[in-house]
Amino acid sequence: MNTDNVTLVVLLVISIVVLSNLAMFAMVRGSRGMNLDWFKSMRGSLDQPFKKEDDSLEELRQRVGELQNSNEKDREQKFTGDKQG
Repeated sequence: MNTDNVTLVVLLVISIVVLSNLAMFAMVRGSRGMNLDWFKSMRGSLDQPFKKEDDSLEELRQRVGELQNSNEKDREQKFTGDKQG
């Protein structure tokens, strides 16, 4: 194995780790004075990830229930109308 390549890879990994840590530190230190509304909205979406889908499915369930009720009423009217006549 070539030791030049190994040392180059090790140095590259160390520099990536150090630079990423410095970048994260800079973001945390710099965010103290910033307004983090996007963070609050992200937290809300992570708390309830399927809220939009749940709302649309709830609306669909209500509409299906209304249709089933109207169909039952129509059947009852037809049934009682046939017996009266």
